[in-house]
Amino acid sequence: AAPQRTAGFVGFGRIAHATLARLVPFGVQRVLYASNPATPADPARDAAHARRFGVREVRRAPLAELARESDVVFVLAPGGAATQHVIDEAFLRAMKPTAVLVNTSRGTLVDSDALARALREGWLYGAGLDVVEGEPKVGADHPLVTAPR
Repeated sequence: AAPQRTAGFVGFGRIAHATLARLVPFGVQRVLYASNPATPADPARDAAHARRFGVREVRRAPLAELARESDVVFVLAPGGAATQHVIDEAFLRAMKPTAVLVNTSRGTLVDSDALARALREGWLYGAGLDVVEGEPKVGADHPLVTAPR
């Protein structure tokens, strides 16, 4: 049997749902997400999402658990002061060495220096980045530009 993969989402809105729908055929059966702390948890809604996507579990989780348990983490939260460096050194150190971080939302959500170090030292397997901190002013000396491919 294929391994049951866990996808983690930092932000669980419309784009996260569309992403999840595309991940299910690749063996994702468990979904952990972190969302706006002001929004109350809703286990009934989570169960409805699990049925809708055809996965075993959808559950809101603390960031530390999401980092520790996920095979892939998608950063899909809005930018701003409240989410600045939500993916920090502690989060990256907690990730599995086989995990991948994907950021397609805002560069400010991920601490670039910590991510460059994490990749260099093998705390996680890799990162897929559509955005980086400081863009569009990202020079050739940026730690993620100089990181090994």
